[in-house]
Amino acid sequence: MTGVAQRLAARDNGASDRRGRVLAYWLSPAGLVIGGATVLALLLRGFLLTRSHFLTSGGVEYDDGVYLGEAIRLLHGDLPYRDYALIQPPGIAVLMLPAAIVARLASTTDGLVLARVASVAASSACVALAGNLVRHRGTRVTLVTCGLLAIYPADIMAARTLLLEPWMNLCALLAATAAFRDGRLASSRRLAVAGLILGFAATIKFWAGVPAAILLAVCCAPSGRLGRLRWYLPALAAGFVVPVAALAWAAPASFLRGTLLYQATRTGQPAPLGLRLDHLTGLIVVLGHHGIALARSSYSLFQADATASMEPTTTAAMLPVALTAIGAALILIPYLRAPRRRTHLEWFALGCAIGACVAILGYSAFFYHYPAFPAPWLAIAIGAAVGAIPVPATPRLRAVAVAGAALAGAAFLAVTTLEVVQLSGVAVGANPRVSRLVPPGACVVTDQVAMTIAVDRFTAAPSSSPAPGCPDVVDALAQTLTLSGGASPQGGAGRDPRVIAGWESIFGRAQYVWLSGGHANRIPWTPELNAWFNAHFHKVAVYRAYAASRLYERNP
Repeated sequence: MTGVAQRLAARDNGASDRRGRVLAYWLSPAGLVIGGATVLALLLRGFLLTRSHFLTSGGVEYDDGVYLGEAIRLLHGDLPYRDYALIQPPGIAVLMLPAAIVARLASTTDGLVLARVASVAASSACVALAGNLVRHRGTRVTLVTCGLLAIYPADIMAARTLLLEPWMNLCALLAATAAFRDGRLASSRRLAVAGLILGFAATIKFWAGVPAAILLAVCCAPSGRLGRLRWYLPALAAGFVVPVAALAWAAPASFLRGTLLYQATRTGQPAPLGLRLDHLTGLIVVLGHHGIALARSSYSLFQADATASMEPTTTAAMLPVALTAIGAALILIPYLRAPRRRTHLEWFALGCAIGACVAILGYSAFFYHYPAFPAPWLAIAIGAAVGAIPVPATPRLRAVAVAGAALAGAAFLAVTTLEVVQLSGVAVGANPRVSRLVPPGACVVTDQVAMTIAVDRFTAAPSSSPAPGCPDVVDALAQTLTLSGGASPQGGAGRDPRVIAGWESIFGRAQYVWLSGGHANRIPWTPELNAWFNAHFHKVAVYRAYAASRLYERNP
């Protein structure tokens, strides 16, 4: 009995020690900052979900329907690239399998709700992870890092529904947490864990190759280089190859063409450098088409809709360029003044920030959620730069520092308040009662599957559909790119007769066609296709407040 009692006492003491460590972590000044910033991030990102109809609407975004749709297809046995066209790597489908299970057991509408709530949680968790990475540098660095990431506009927008950036960043920050301990490279085995996670992050979005490459460069530091690489590189390869091989084994050529060739060469929405920098620097919060946009009815960043459109700004490109140059100098100067005082983590974050910014500024297309990619690395790099500023030695300099901190705090509160005001003006249309017109199990083809998912009319899988031969279209743009060999509607896909014949075949097997207002961005609506469509379908409903969509039914 004495031995049993001793073991029980040791277990209780161990549990008490763990509770004590957890309390000490969160009740420390840095822990309180991390907790407060994470709650703020959760409130800002979750606030959008409380707007009328936002949580369940299919008119919020285009991409969220594609990512949830492929997870639902995967749950029913359909493989991407083989059974339907896709131009993104397949990792997000694996992450969204829980939402797909909910969609199967309850409704696809409920699955969409879960995916949006989970994305808010993933983005908010990034704030806590970034703070945990830098907390060894003290409260000041933690406050700057967490505060910036919590209110960064593009990160808020990317978290409002199912997009790739929050989940890619979550994986990358988890990998960094495994790879670094108090700012220094951790053991080789922890680097293997980091490699596995980063490899999987690249299956969500190829841009995760940037932090993977930067971590590889950090691992090449002279001491212990071979031991680190021996663990990191195989794990990195396994984290990427295993999921991709499991989902793309049946059509490897289609996977390579879709995700590398078509995605990289497609023509997207043109965006000048000034507008890109407006989004990257956060200026877009106060800028709009008619100048300064401060009222809830004149929001700018939050004007994005299911077509991924971006409101143009009226400012000259010199303002965001100058602000970017000043910001870059303020980050780089502290790094370069004392490079040996910078930790492995801080160099890693700076490299990721530079690589991510180059990627989003140099890519042919640009969308409002792209700046969420460099967000955590910019926040860590800025926090490190602020932490490198020495404590003023004289009373006059200390007074200047206090005034600067007060000004920064006031700006933080002003931006947060403005974001809440602008977010409160967001409105989306309620889901229409399509169920009265479209019976369950009917074959519905749409250019935006988020709409059919939101109203629970997304066909589970063509093989299980009551309508035999229903075409498998999850991503209409990817379907056009596949038919045309990489040409988008903006890039002249309509000039290829194979594309028109392909869409005629797809529509020809559908009972209903539901087209959003942005369908011309995904389907080359030529006069020939339009004439064929009007001869075979008639309009049964118009939903102007719901993605400006129209519902058509096949003629008797």
